[in-house]
Amino acid sequence: MAITNYTELQAAVTNWMTRGDMAGEAADFISLAEAALNRELGPVEVDVTLTGVVSSRAIDISALSIVAPIGLFLAQSGINEVEMTRKDDGTFPYRVSNGYPRYWAMDGTNIDFDCPLDQAYPFRFRYRQRFALSVASPTNWLLTYHPDLYLAATIVWGGIFIQDNDTMARWTSILNAALPSVKNIIAQGKRSISSVDPGLMHRPHYSYQDWMYQ
Repeated sequence: MAITNYTELQAAVTNWMTRGDMAGEAADFISLAEAALNRELGPVEVDVTLTGVVSSRAIDISALSIVAPIGLFLAQSGINEVEMTRKDDGTFPYRVSNGYPRYWAMDGTNIDFDCPLDQAYPFRFRYRQRFALSVASPTNWLLTYHPDLYLAATIVWGGIFIQDNDTMARWTSILNAALPSVKNIIAQGKRSISSVDPGLMHRPHYSYQDWMYQ
């Protein structure tokens, strides 16, 4: 079966462990795996397409698991993207009439504009994402492109829970084999976007046993 979202990952965990009685614990295994993956891989930079709502000055981004915003771009069809000017919330005047937005700010779990939108503008939002699957946020970059890594990291915790050393060792081996290539992909993506301190790009290598308890 495909593993493309939170529900499918939970089902895959019980299938691969051949333990249907673990369905209630699968969510815990995923959360524990994500805690370790977030420490090891750090937040990744991703893009998401957002659509503004006519007569509203806000876009709800509560489901995105944001560590930090990077930029917001207005991407109308047939026109080059325009980078929107970001300001601190409350530091620019709000306009009452619907119009074209000039500024945006982060306001809790919303993107706020300086005016209600006069069109359903399409935006590209770039941000740093942490791994935190849920019903409200059913997928993320890592699950989309590296479901094998997500599954392995999760089943390691399943093996710990049922005290099955063979299961834990087998999936730890799969996990440790996949981690270096995924870390390299993330590092290459960061280098392609901006200049990064070389010291940050050469993190020491740890096995899963070393870092999951840090």
